[in-house]
Amino acid sequence: MAVLAILGLSAAPAPAGFYSGKDLAEVCLAKAGSPDYFEKTYECVAYIAGAVDAFNTTREVNKLKSCIPAKVTVSKLRDVTVKYLSTDPPGMNKSASALVFAATRKAWPCPKRK
Repeated sequence: MAVLAILGLSAAPAPAGFYSGKDLAEVCLAKAGSPDYFEKTYECVAYIAGAVDAFNTTREVNKLKSCIPAKVTVSKLRDVTVKYLSTDPPGMNKSASALVFAATRKAWPCPKRK
């Protein structure tokens, strides 16, 4: 019986992104004063910080400089992402990390290569 339970858990393929833009918008745009506001706010900040860390690691591995200012705060990253999500950008059904990337690229575009 335990073997069947384990097989059942591993049978479904993982989606391309575990968290969609809609999921991220739901937690990041939570209304202040709602019963789960603080929980959702922490979830939002944690997701954004993790996504940005992943972007920066990928850029570093590929010997590319990050275009996000070195002294940017997590709060500022959240503000930039929330502002972007509130515009209802295309791709809300896709990976939330792609939307965080789009938000940061819009806020801090990389200089054009010469």
